[in-house]
Amino acid sequence: MQGDRDHQESLDTEQAMKTTTCLCILAFLLLPTARAAGGQATSSTGFLHAEIQKVYDFHPHTLSSAQIDQKSGLLDQFWTKAKSQRGVYVPELRRELADFSNPPFFLFDGSQLLLSLSDAPADRKIVLSAIAHTDLRDLQLKDYFLLVQRMAAQGEDTIAAAFHILPEPKFQVFIPQHSLTLAQDYCLVYMLLPTNQDFWVQPAIERLRAETDVTAQKSLLLLLWYAQTPDSDKAIQEFSTGPAKSQASKAYANELVHRKDSIGRTDATGSSESEESLRQARRERMKAVSDEALYDLDSYPAKIIIAIRK
Repeated sequence: MQGDRDHQESLDTEQAMKTTTCLCILAFLLLPTARAAGGQATSSTGFLHAEIQKVYDFHPHTLSSAQIDQKSGLLDQFWTKAKSQRGVYVPELRRELADFSNPPFFLFDGSQLLLSLSDAPADRKIVLSAIAHTDLRDLQLKDYFLLVQRMAAQGEDTIAAAFHILPEPKFQVFIPQHSLTLAQDYCLVYMLLPTNQDFWVQPAIERLRAETDVTAQKSLLLLLWYAQTPDSDKAIQEFSTGPAKSQASKAYANELVHRKDSIGRTDATGSSESEESLRQARRERMKAVSDEALYDLDSYPAKIIIAIRK
């Protein structure tokens, strides 16, 4: 009997050793997977932040041509790596673009990178917030304008990004395909008119009341003229007679107020378009950046005024 018990204990011990050995082997096999998972978790908690600080630690407008060429190589590497690891970089770019303490040039260049990887509506909103915190001196103004105007044409709320150009009186872009030069005023118009006017009419009125720069005041006045709403008309009228405003801006506002004088005598016979259909048609027309579109734009205020008066 004792021999039988000893034999059974030996078998139990052997089985326990086998079980322990199997568990050790399993743990060893799973260790790389656990390490990989741990590394992935670490990478998803802000690994990109340090890289951004290193890659984008410059202001393009302060660099020489040779220095810009050097930095361009680093940016190309950054973009290539991001595109090769889209699943990792997209969520990180979203997070970093929401951090406005990041280098200003990253907020624009990183925005373009994100849009090249994901053009979802949620990402467009992230981009529009980010680029409103860029340093325009670092950018090709045409690139900024076309990016904002494209998202306006997609129906996004572009108000913050559009108003970002107002502190720059010399903001101007050239569209070579149409030999068209747009100053700040029509750049602002193009960045906003393709969108729902509920996004921009009231903010433009409030900005006009607070704005002190003459160029920006005139840009806002022109935008509000195209709005053709009771509130926008009232804002222009009040500005034209308000105190503490430059004479040049007040004169421009007064000119806009009196543009309706001749429209009241316009023959509207045969026109059956509704106010809303005209506004929608104008939004669609302003998706195109061309001299022809601008020519058509100037016909809409009169049509809208006549439709309202019917």
